[in-house]
Amino acid sequence: MMLIFMWGLLCGLIATWLFELVLKTNKNLRKKYYTRHNVVFGYHIHHSCFSFPVIILAIILFLQNQKLSALFAVGFTVGIVVMHTISDRKFVFIDKQRN
Repeated sequence: MMLIFMWGLLCGLIATWLFELVLKTNKNLRKKYYTRHNVVFGYHIHHSCFSFPVIILAIILFLQNQKLSALFAVGFTVGIVVMHTISDRKFVFIDKQRN
């Protein structure tokens, strides 16, 4: 079971790293994402929020008695959050947009 969680963690780390790499290397996406953040009611929504739907999926899988798949999804969620925390150097999901 620990191996399944670790695979999920690794996949979450790699997926987030690839997502951030594409954002940083693609000029159009970099301009769109880094200069005009996704702002809702004055708050910047970070891409670590992508972990929310995955954790909901994990809960649904767990309730459907698919515990190993749920464990993988939890590992994936942790990987997303850890990689985003490493790259931003802070643990954040949503923060107030500065003017």
